Amino acid sequence: EASDFAASEKELMETIDALGRAIGILEKEMAKNPAAFAQMDTSGAASAVQALSTILDAASLAASDRQTLQALLQQQSSADDDEGPGAPAAATYKSHSSGIFEVLEDLKEKAETELSELRKAETTAKHNYDMFKQSLEAQMEQDKKHLEEEKANKAEAEEGKATAEGELATTTKMLADSQKELATTQSVCMQTAADYEATLAGREEELKVIAQAKAILVD
Repeated sequence: EASDFAASEKELMETIDALGRAIGILEKEMAKNPAAFAQMDTSGAASAVQALSTILDAASLAASDRQTLQALLQQQSSADDDEGPGAPAAATYKSHSSGIFEVLEDLKEKAETELSELRKAETTAKHNYDMFKQSLEAQMEQDKKHLEEEKANKAEAEEGKATAEGELATTTKMLADSQKELATTQSVCMQTAADYEATLAGREEELKVIAQAKAILVD
């Protein structure tokens, strides 16, 4: 789009410049004494008309505008060739020149308006583009921040999960060790109880034998 704008701007500026130079030539000729201009060698008028044609050929004009100017230039050229010296010729030249001058001024004004509107549209488009770019960059920055937060939350959750799993493994091992120790303790206790009962039974047997012996001795 920037290249299209540059091309259009260059074309309009060249058109305005060409029309300005054409108007300058016409103003210079119209400033001369019309009667004197009409009585001089027609090569002067022809040169002016030729200069206008050359300049306008370089300008980028619409087809309808170019046809209008060409018709006026042809009328001016015909007037220079057909009219003899004197006031009527001068009046004819002035009339035709005024018509050309008005058309050139109108075209120049129209080209300047188009250039102004083109630049205004480009400024608006650039502003809209900058605003869109700024909005897009802000959205991208927000999305990036959100993604980083999500990554941080995920990492924290994974770390918490790993910690919990580690604690679970430690607790499970401690429980297994406690259960093993409990089983060992129960086994020892049962063996101790069994030994105590055996000892007690033996002691009772000994007391019984002693009592029997004592009874025998008494008798």
